[in-house]
Amino acid sequence: MSKITFYFLLLFSISAIGQGVTHNITDPEQLTALSATLQAGDIVVLADGTYTSDARIKFSPTTGTTAEPITFRPETPGGVIFTKGLKMSIGGDHVIVDGFYWKGGIGASNFIEFRDGSSYANYSTIQNCAIDGLVVDPDDVADNIADGSITKHRWIVLYGTYNTVINCSFMNKKTAGALVLAEMEYNASPDDGTTNTRCNVVGHTISNNYFYKYEKMDPTLSNSGDSETIRIGTSEYQNVNSEVTVSNNYFVEADGENEIITNKSKGNIYTNNTFRRCRGSLVLRHGSGALVDGNYFLGENVEGTGGIRIVDSDHTITNNYIQDCINVNEQAKWNNGITFIGGGDSNAVDCSSTSVSNGYQKTERINVSNNSIVNTNAPLFYNEDKGSNDPGGSVLNNLVYFASGNANVTDVLTGDSVDAYNDMGTGLTYTGNVYTGTSLGGTNAGFAEDNSITATANGEIFTFSGDKGADMGAYQPTTDDMVGHEIGACFLDNAGNVIMDGDCTIQVLESLTVGGLSTVAYTAGSYDVDVSANVSWSATVNDNWISVSQTSGTGDATISVTVTENTLSSERTGTVTFEQTSGDSGIVRTLTVSQEMADPRANLNLINPTANDVSVYSYTNQEVDASKNKDNQAVHSLDKNFGTYWASDRTKDPAGSGKSIIIYDLEGTFDLDLIDIATSSGKTYNLQIWVSTTGVDDADFTNVFGDIVTTSDGDMQPFIPSSTISGVKYVKIIGDGQPAGSNYTSIHEIEFYTSQSFSNDEFAKDDVKLYPNPVAQGVLYLSKQNLDLSDLRIYDISGKTILNVKLNSAVQKESIDVSAISQGIYFVEVTNGRSSLVNKIVISN
Repeated sequence: MSKITFYFLLLFSISAIGQGVTHNITDPEQLTALSATLQAGDIVVLADGTYTSDARIKFSPTTGTTAEPITFRPETPGGVIFTKGLKMSIGGDHVIVDGFYWKGGIGASNFIEFRDGSSYANYSTIQNCAIDGLVVDPDDVADNIADGSITKHRWIVLYGTYNTVINCSFMNKKTAGALVLAEMEYNASPDDGTTNTRCNVVGHTISNNYFYKYEKMDPTLSNSGDSETIRIGTSEYQNVNSEVTVSNNYFVEADGENEIITNKSKGNIYTNNTFRRCRGSLVLRHGSGALVDGNYFLGENVEGTGGIRIVDSDHTITNNYIQDCINVNEQAKWNNGITFIGGGDSNAVDCSSTSVSNGYQKTERINVSNNSIVNTNAPLFYNEDKGSNDPGGSVLNNLVYFASGNANVTDVLTGDSVDAYNDMGTGLTYTGNVYTGTSLGGTNAGFAEDNSITATANGEIFTFSGDKGADMGAYQPTTDDMVGHEIGACFLDNAGNVIMDGDCTIQVLESLTVGGLSTVAYTAGSYDVDVSANVSWSATVNDNWISVSQTSGTGDATISVTVTENTLSSERTGTVTFEQTSGDSGIVRTLTVSQEMADPRANLNLINPTANDVSVYSYTNQEVDASKNKDNQAVHSLDKNFGTYWASDRTKDPAGSGKSIIIYDLEGTFDLDLIDIATSSGKTYNLQIWVSTTGVDDADFTNVFGDIVTTSDGDMQPFIPSSTISGVKYVKIIGDGQPAGSNYTSIHEIEFYTSQSFSNDEFAKDDVKLYPNPVAQGVLYLSKQNLDLSDLRIYDISGKTILNVKLNSAVQKESIDVSAISQGIYFVEVTNGRSSLVNKIVISN
């Protein structure tokens, strides 16, 4: 272990200050042992000096509180300099690391991490610190050259909840790896996947920091694509309720890769940040419900600079100012003013799900409004690289301005092909947008040319006449001379020079965060939601089927949200609005409450309870190839086995339709009320459902559902017509492959339901009794007056089969072992081959 530069006579001394104790130490490695003894309010002071330790020290006390955090700091801000790459693990609650300077030294993956092993930090902060120019171990450099790779070092990795990175300076990063990463794996499931906790809010804050000169990584080297300045989440855990706030940061030449900031989780906020000469964009890559508001993107005509790229849904992109950005070379389709992506994968994935896609999600319900795009190449760009699915939502009151003769001038609407806007841009609703100094580049009544717009210089930016474009309020672009005073560490200027007149005050940001809820059961019930705040707040319920136990408060609280039973045949969604009522920030948070629909199958009879009740009349193609061990026959979609399926390549229809088509014969005439379809888990498919009451010619069929995109969870998905379809004999499924681009359509199971009673083999509800209910001891008993009962199936609210049992016709009472089934609400379907009855049970093992 390296030695420290300065030596002191006393190892450490202790003095009482207020309720806490100040511990003075002279070696950073003393902190690890001392950490376990610290109490609320304690302060650990490391003597000023230059230290050459390269150890990993741990700061993990658990006794801190909001009022009395535990702090580790130098004698004076910036007075401690680490020169050999001292690493730190922060695993405690309510701890603060304040005022240290890492200058050079060898970096590491997870250089500073908010965890100590499996102990994750909560409500902890690193503030007024600087990291400048960590380097790669010389041995790793040689290995990289041999492997064609680049070392990946992450400087700050956030674990746990409600942690903060504030007023820090990060400079001269030359390695791959996200500079600041909010890691969501252990928020999604803290016990290796056993429990899904993705609906719990993460709530970190990254504010007032300075990011300078993140060197552009060579894209030909492995690891280069993981070089964001900030990444919030990962693809695999994109549906975690993150609600991280990234605000008032200053990015200068943060060039690591095309994605300066990458959003990969739900509900994050990006506001009042300034990006200057950064070769990339703020990218909403995965995860829904982001707010991108009030940011400056100042390209200064540097090639490769961009604004905002949009993937996934429910985003709000408002009041952003984008100026002098240009990208016309190899990455031009990714970095533009505002870039829309035509992806088609499952979007806005609910936090209760564990099934997500690594592809490009479909964009729906976005709000792109009141943005100013000034002298920027390709103001609105439509990128078909990942598909040409139409984004949906609103594009309102935006302003596009080009000064006369500006070298960046292009049409307002452009794309990576001449037809890109027509192919994927017309699904958005455009209203009240204006432009001047260029041509529109397409036909769109939602844009008006307005050559009366005037631009007035306001420093380096412009204000514009009229009421369109961004309203930046009091927020002006961050500049270099603000570094060390309001932005970044207080002891360094924008170039990394030591200053003595910096402002070391850390402003405590007003906060109001509200926990999330996974989709709740259709039955009436109450659910706890945590409110975390340092301000007063109010709660307003916006839907009459929701109530809350507390409508106002100050500080933290746990409130009960109560819902009534949902008797509708569709899921319903409501909201509760939380508003800050003290202070100046005007924070508004929305709690979304989604409630499952009543089980649509409960009062219906299953037409095909066994594999032989419905048959396949015809199909265009089935994937059967013994040499490739493929046996995905059409009949597998009816065999009551989720492990088998029908797969078809739409390009192999002998008739040349370019579709995968299968026709089912219901073996009778039925009033059709519901069709259940299960497709492959992790994939979505484009389908149409047609029905016929007569024959099997094309003219005999009617499309009753329009175009459908299936869910990706692999469970039964019910499709319910607006009213009963009488006299159906045949059902035709037309598959058009996957939105992600595959030509294949797969159906694991399909079932058909009717509200009519069967004339033959019908049995009365009194013939079946299930008890006890709730089931508390792991055994469900079935009493049957009708011995002609063949099968019992238990399925969950999604329609997923949990248990299948063959019944014994020789006995009147049978016991069903349900001890392996998790607690919850389930449905029990008992059939006699042609008719079925369904009862709801509760398992409370």
